[in-house]
Amino acid sequence: MSARWVRTHEAFGARDALGAVDRGMPWVILWCEGGLSRSTDDPPDHAGVSYVRGHLVEPAERERLFRKAQRKGRTSTVVMAERWESPDEGPLIVFYESGPYLLPDRDDPTTV
Repeated sequence: MSARWVRTHEAFGARDALGAVDRGMPWVILWCEGGLSRSTDDPPDHAGVSYVRGHLVEPAERERLFRKAQRKGRTSTVVMAERWESPDEGPLIVFYESGPYLLPDRDDPTTV
């Protein structure tokens, strides 16, 4: 990829993120154990998308869990969504499984 990806929405809400996926926007799931699922996989990871639908937290819940993690020093694993965009690739929904933390800035959000 020649152009840098830019995060356009951090902590994207479930309705917006899943609605974009339902309308055909490309997506990627970054699993906490280091795996990766893409909308372009053949066959697509339908079980992964189903898991995301059931476990995706809203931005306000992420903030609450983040504050709790800071207080207690531990956290649960959750699924969050962000919207990224590249001039070459267009928009992409990035789902990721982690603690309630935003993805670090990176050149390519589809790498683990």
